[in-house]
Amino acid sequence: MSLIGRLQNLEVLKLQDDAIEKGQWETSEGEFLQLKFLELDAIQISQWNASSDHFPILERLVLRKCQHLKSIPPNLGDILTLQIIEVHGCRNSVIQSAKQIQDDQIDLGNEELKVIITRSPLLRRFGGNLQA
Repeated sequence: MSLIGRLQNLEVLKLQDDAIEKGQWETSEGEFLQLKFLELDAIQISQWNASSDHFPILERLVLRKCQHLKSIPPNLGDILTLQIIEVHGCRNSVIQSAKQIQDDQIDLGNEELKVIITRSPLLRRFGGNLQA
């Protein structure tokens, strides 16, 4: 994954299933510097360790059916370009971490960050969203 993260023109990344080894995903400084869109779909990690410095221009984060993931790294909310976090069919702790990131940003005066939550993994973007 480190090799992919260092691709200089990588703006969109969609990872599915076993794309990341089970356990945890640790991103590092110097990776994903041009990434604007990140989608994690049914990945098998339980812990994600990342810093806002690792995704400096990320605009949209989408998590789908990430049943093992415990939470979204809280400092991803510090990414100044982040506009949307979508959580679809993930565990409650991931939903709560997305809402906490949004609440923290509101406390800092950033009311632009949108959090979109769909509780069922079968529902899609327009099929039952609850916008937080």
